[in-house]
Amino acid sequence: MNTLKTPICDLLNIEYPILQAGMGGVAFGPLAAAVSKAGGLGTIAAISPTPERVEQEIILARSLTDKPICVDIGFPLRAPKEKSDIELPELPGPLKQLHQEIEALGVEIKSADDQAMSIEDARTKLEICFRHGVEVIACALGTPKWVVEACHARGVKVISIVGRASHAQTAIRNGTDIVVVQGTEGGGHTGDIGLITLLAEVLEFSTVPVVAAGGIVNGSQIAGVLTQGAQGVWVGTRFIGSQESSVGPNYKQSLVEAENDSTIRSLLFDGLYVRQLQNRFTEVWEGHEAELQPYPIQRIVIAPSRFAAAAADLKDHQALPAGQGSGLIRDLPPAGELLHRLVDETVEALRKAQQRIQLKVA
Repeated sequence: MNTLKTPICDLLNIEYPILQAGMGGVAFGPLAAAVSKAGGLGTIAAISPTPERVEQEIILARSLTDKPICVDIGFPLRAPKEKSDIELPELPGPLKQLHQEIEALGVEIKSADDQAMSIEDARTKLEICFRHGVEVIACALGTPKWVVEACHARGVKVISIVGRASHAQTAIRNGTDIVVVQGTEGGGHTGDIGLITLLAEVLEFSTVPVVAAGGIVNGSQIAGVLTQGAQGVWVGTRFIGSQESSVGPNYKQSLVEAENDSTIRSLLFDGLYVRQLQNRFTEVWEGHEAELQPYPIQRIVIAPSRFAAAAADLKDHQALPAGQGSGLIRDLPPAGELLHRLVDETVEALRKAQQRIQLKVA
């Protein structure tokens, strides 16, 4: 096994600078534990699940490995204090159509309690993490100063995921330990700036380690961002395509079958920009964009059909968040094996680059 180390390895007490992203509905205890056990940093997604589910997944991960783990919690600026503050509209036309099609397939659509709307909910999850000694907290959709202060008071490291340079500046000012810059190539919530440009922008001013994210699925890409100045990578979509991810086989197979132009970035998932594979779930909104709701209303109204389709693993009707690197995914290995493969590919790519590029310094 090759050695691949950067300063964040010591900062996070991990062996390799590969961090698995906290992907909703994907990254739970088994995946996080497998990645951490293999030497990376595994992350549990904690935006949508109930606090009780988050605690269960932390306990499960702890039973599988004693290595550091991360929990990804959302602190969106637009979130209301309480979920009861939200007033819902009539169900948009595209969702009525989607409901009809899903129910015609024999799948029952029930009410869904998506936990991603309340700051109080996020506080509860953070306290659960502290109670179980979680070593790292990832802040998605914003990094409040009070979160950083609470974490640092307990010796917990903070990772901030950002999509703009200005967001990185705010996170650094608020005391974050690591900034993850996610380019528009990434799956899930993403901005509109490409990774190479965004990484260069943030590296110009960052006083903390910078980690690259967005469409990264192989070692040659990791080698590229490391030579640009990143201290590690935050990998999402590639780990969806692993045996321990919590999505169904149809979702995973969709990644293997994806072409290089299979994704779109839109507001239809929850009112914030999300990149996902195109299918009937996205197609039903074409020509009806005016009916999209702002965050978090869109997330609430879409939750029943989204969760029902995901539970039934409907290939055409479930949401399939994924990055532009999907077209490079060919197989579905165990997560630990995948992590070691990424390390080996990265080292090999760096060696080849060193042999190929001959520099003469005067």
